[in-house]
Amino acid sequence: MKPVVEILMATYNGADYVRQQINSIQSQTLSDWKLNICDDRSTDGTLDIITSIAREDPRINIISQDIKFGSAQANFTYLMSQASGDYVFLADQDDIWHPNKLKLFMDRIHEAEGRYGIDTPLLAFSDLAVVDAQDHIIAPSFLTYIGRDPHRTNLNELLVQNLVTGCASAMNQAMVQAIQAFSVSDAKTMMMHDWVYALLAASLGHLIYVGEATVDYRQHGTNVMGAHPYSSCKTLLGLIIPNVHRKQNRIRRLHQTIEQARLVRASVQSRALSPLLDTLDAYCAIPGQSRMQRIRTLFTYGFWPNKIADRISQLLTALSL
Repeated sequence: MKPVVEILMATYNGADYVRQQINSIQSQTLSDWKLNICDDRSTDGTLDIITSIAREDPRINIISQDIKFGSAQANFTYLMSQASGDYVFLADQDDIWHPNKLKLFMDRIHEAEGRYGIDTPLLAFSDLAVVDAQDHIIAPSFLTYIGRDPHRTNLNELLVQNLVTGCASAMNQAMVQAIQAFSVSDAKTMMMHDWVYALLAASLGHLIYVGEATVDYRQHGTNVMGAHPYSSCKTLLGLIIPNVHRKQNRIRRLHQTIEQARLVRASVQSRALSPLLDTLDAYCAIPGQSRMQRIRTLFTYGFWPNKIADRISQLLTALSL
């Protein structure tokens, strides 16, 4: 029987924390769910741990195929290709879900489906609390900690700066179907899978913000994507003090966001509204433009991150292409 709520977890060498993560899912106030786990050939006993837990809980299924994906993007792309739930959540291996997370998300998604219709792709996301390896609070709001505004969900804004953290997101079946257009081979072009999902939702449907933290986002030194406090001073100093390596990294990152935008543009070709396709086309065209054209494009379409210092960096980087 097709599950109503399906949770997808990608694991790799997460033996220290994965049991606590799964326990937090098992402790949800909404208990009717299915958890599919795909392990990326861990070498630290992770697979043994999740196998032993799955034996005791029929809601948990391990779908590993003894394939080495090599990245969270590829692993989650495979998991998404197998997903069949009416509503799909993503889970990392090392966080802690708040007990009411599933219920909060389901309430918000059902509310949004009432407004936009069940055939509209919807991606819900929430804030996270940042904690250390011993679960002590570092920051109550991840989005504030990294200098992001959760209400900047327009496509032009998301093209340059992601808001969605996969482990604090959920989607309806229409969104799942949109994501399933990607193959595992596409994962190499994704800066992160959750960023691509945000761009898809902005192109084809809506992003829905759940206005509170629903996950303790654990920082332990081996995170695939960690939480780093935002500093305008640090950003500006990085621009003022000459450093070839930093400049090359900024240029490389801009090129990566453009390649990611091209991947999304190809996926939504026949489904997105013309103004949104125009926005994607404009962003993808930046490398081939003159300096004056790049400046005009940034200002015309509003391809700006949230903070002023980051906008200065965006402008200078675009001029350096």
